[in-house]
Amino acid sequence: MKFLIKLILVSFIGMVAMFGALGSENEWPGLIVAITVWVWFIYSLSKPKEYNSDRKIRELERRNEELMRKLEQRGH
Repeated sequence: MKFLIKLILVSFIGMVAMFGALGSENEWPGLIVAITVWVWFIYSLSKPKEYNSDRKIRELERRNEELMRKLEQRGH
């Protein structure tokens, strides 16, 4: 769902920017906006999404165990 919303939004913004670029004397700002929006869209699809990956969970568990060992050693 998020993908479709992004795609529709990027398409609309890119279309408006391109039409604006075609109708103006200086077309560079419109072209820059259109290209930037599409680059942002492609970048947002390609970056990895690590919310609760196994590596993060293992790292947190390891830190927690180290902390518990240190606390236990202080108590003795």
